[in-house]
Formats: sequence, structure tokens, C-alpha cells
Amino acid sequence: MARNRKVNGVVVDGERYDYLTMEWRQGAVCVHGWGEYPESSCLAGQPMKRFLDSFGTVEEAKAAYPAAEMSHPMLQPQVSLNHLPGEDDPVPGGMYPDDYDTQDSYNWNEQ
Repeated sequence: MARNRKVNGVVVDGERYDYLTMEWRQGAVCVHGWGEYPESSCLAGQPMKRFLDSFGTVEEAKAAYPAAEMSHPMLQPQVSLNHLPGEDDPVPGGMYPDDYDTQDSYNWNEQ
């Protein structure tokens, strides 16, 4: 099983990943590249999992991506969404004006 830790890195199609994993999903072996979300993302610094390819067998996946290790979603790092706006936003119903159906659904004069 994948150790879910950073190694020397792997380059796939010009993109650099810390490591590769493969897992069974709906009858196919899916290969994923792992890294970290960039500073420009709302998920900055958290684990990033990117789908790369799928195959019919583990052997085919291993032939195309020799650095990939078998894994399972229960063993992989999870992304936290706790920092994103939610039920307890500073503005009732949402943090941003586009959270509302119409501009009139919130009285912007009352604060």
C-alpha cells in the first residue's frame, strides 16, 4: 500500500507530483498524482489528488506508471473544508452577495 508521504517526486506530462497511487474504482484501476494545492488556491497547502489515467488491470497501470503504488481512499490524506464559508457565515445565509437568488433578498442597508 502507498505510504502517502512525499518522495523525490515524479513528473507526468510536464506536471510534478510528490508520488503516484493507483486504486480500484468501479471496475477500473485509476492512477492519481499527489501534490499540494498552490498558494493561489482556497485549499492552499492541503493535499491535492489529480486523476491521471485508468486501466483494466493493475499490470497495465504499473506498466504505464511504474512509480505508482497500490492504495485505497481510506488510507489517503483528506482535504479539510473547515475554513470555507458555511452555516455560520458573518452574513446570514452566506458570505457573498452571489449566495443570494436576488439582490433584494438581503437588506444591505441594515447592518
